[in-house]
Amino acid sequence: MTTIFSENPENDLWRELLQFTYEANIKRYLTKKGHVVDEDTINCIAGSFLQANEYYKAAKDANLQISPLLLYYGSTNLLYGMANLLSGSINKISNHGMKIFIPEQMDFIADTEIRFLSPVDGGVHVVAKALGFTPDLTGFGDWKLKEFLDSVAEISTDYIQCYDVKSGCVAMLDIFNTPDGKAEKIYYSESNRDDLIALLNNVEGFEKSYLRITTAKEFETGREYFVLRHKLTGADISEQAYSGQPYLRAGHIKNSRLITIPTILNMYISLFTLASLCRYYPERWSPFVLKDSTGEKLLIEKFMYYARRLIPNYALNKLLESTVQYSSSRYTATDTIKLVGEHQVQEMVDRKVKSELEKQRIPIKRNR
Repeated sequence: MTTIFSENPENDLWRELLQFTYEANIKRYLTKKGHVVDEDTINCIAGSFLQANEYYKAAKDANLQISPLLLYYGSTNLLYGMANLLSGSINKISNHGMKIFIPEQMDFIADTEIRFLSPVDGGVHVVAKALGFTPDLTGFGDWKLKEFLDSVAEISTDYIQCYDVKSGCVAMLDIFNTPDGKAEKIYYSESNRDDLIALLNNVEGFEKSYLRITTAKEFETGREYFVLRHKLTGADISEQAYSGQPYLRAGHIKNSRLITIPTILNMYISLFTLASLCRYYPERWSPFVLKDSTGEKLLIEKFMYYARRLIPNYALNKLLESTVQYSSSRYTATDTIKLVGEHQVQEMVDRKVKSELEKQRIPIKRNR
């Protein structure tokens, strides 16, 4: 991963993306990928990135009444330009590839339902294929907006508080060092312990990557946490939040199958849902923006900020085939051992005492 420190990450990120509005850069990229270069494809790609940038700038200055619509169309142009760059041709798109439904009982905006359509030339499916995501979304039934928002790490805490649930689909990881090497921990309470275990069971590749979960308690605070240790041959299946902090993300069980949708696609589908509400259901959207009493508006506004910030970053990473992160601060692993569990502290003390006694050749009496 390449970390680029920036006073204005959003501007610097778009400056990098706008290189694909120049003919010479587009030709160079397509030629390097082994694609045949033609003028229509070049114009389509350049126009897509230019329009995306204008939509994003407009969305940044707009309020929640219309910003979802602007950001969705900005993301559509951006991801369409990305898809065409990757394929070296103009992808045919006939519609959005998804549709929303308003349920009879709707306590929250996030109760809005989504159904996927047109698996061949629907926009969301073209984007999914460009990202390397191959499952046919039309085969997993209907979804709720909540099922996409619960997978966005940056709003995970807000999601749990807003919808009064014990956990979403994200488990944030704290990295710490022990005498036995690096480990990861997930804090839990008695009220959400079982929910977090169920979450980890739905993380694809978890059993292949980690040893059996153990528990521990902080010596100073008494807080309990799960201890996660990697198998010797286990892959790193964690993702990184905007802050740089790692997390594990669970999939959803839909039609009796586990499916884990990429984060960028979760955000894109969420934007489509909000944009559709904004444009086609003003009788619901406008009162929500003006008179929301649940606190959900704050969650949606926070989501909008991170979608505007992260979708372009994910697109750039895909085009460059590497992870580039623009940030003014970074999360770092704890280098001390003061946060290890009480049982680990006792083990450390016992080892030290035993070592010193052996040096002095004093017999050790064991308690029975």
